[in-house]
Amino acid sequence: MSWRTDGQRVVAIGGGHGLARGLAALRRLAVAPTAIVTVADDGGSSGRLRADLGVIALGDLRMALLALARNHGLADALALRFLRGELEGHALGNLLLLALAEQAHGDVIAALDEAAGLLDCAGRVLPASTAPVHLAARVAGMEVDGQARVTRSTGRIERVWLEPEDPPACAEAMAAVRAADVVVLGPGSLFTSVVAALLVPQLATAVAETAARVVYLANVTAQPGETVGLDAQDHVAALLDHLPGARLDVVVLHDGPTDPHGGGPIGTQIAASDRVSRVIRADVVARRDDGSPGYGHDPARLADVLAGVLDLPPASPGRR
Repeated sequence: MSWRTDGQRVVAIGGGHGLARGLAALRRLAVAPTAIVTVADDGGSSGRLRADLGVIALGDLRMALLALARNHGLADALALRFLRGELEGHALGNLLLLALAEQAHGDVIAALDEAAGLLDCAGRVLPASTAPVHLAARVAGMEVDGQARVTRSTGRIERVWLEPEDPPACAEAMAAVRAADVVVLGPGSLFTSVVAALLVPQLATAVAETAARVVYLANVTAQPGETVGLDAQDHVAALLDHLPGARLDVVVLHDGPTDPHGGGPIGTQIAASDRVSRVIRADVVARRDDGSPGYGHDPARLADVLAGVLDLPPASPGRR
């Protein structure tokens, strides 16, 4: 399968629903991005499969594939989560990836590429590391083990790390970063998605040393439990703390209404710095049917912003 594109070579790094929305935005611009996804998730279906079979976390990889899928019928089916019986809580897409990996004698990259072909994905999905990793954090002076627990933490997160601390980076992911014209970080949970992917040391070094433009898509609000009380400056500082020597060519901040039930807006102010070249402020939040602000980025609005950042034509009307 060929992953070449006539457009810019774009790499998007992160995980979860945030990365999925970013990929959905890039797909609207006819870009074929390479998604590099954290594999530290240990909750839900992913956590059960990890505990039972020792595989890397599959859930965030599944979400990235579905975000890039052009075979919408199959994507809708693979988004199914079973509600009863022994499969209760499992996502069908996770089970498909597991089956494809088993057929490929444990080769997760081959499984992801096979799934991408079945889904007719507009891009490639790769793990940050092919080794099982666990996320740990120091929160308000206490050590917290596991991505799910860190997400639910209520104190200030002081530091996060992986166990083991030096897992091998996915070779294909490293090659994608080295060849990239643009590297997009986020959006998504600051510590448990974006930073979690960059805790793979070789990957962080590759991002810090890249000649590509580096774009950070900050969350539209603070995340309850993980980043409450952190403003835009805090988000950028935490990200750069995990990327020594790196710079952010563009930071995209939401400037508009936010969901009143979220963790609160992070604001639009970032202090001038030689590590941040440009700040773009735009209304990128999703809307509910009644027009009120929802939670998270709207792929169509974000695509309009990214078109300008990447010097690409506007998204085609109606492109899903």
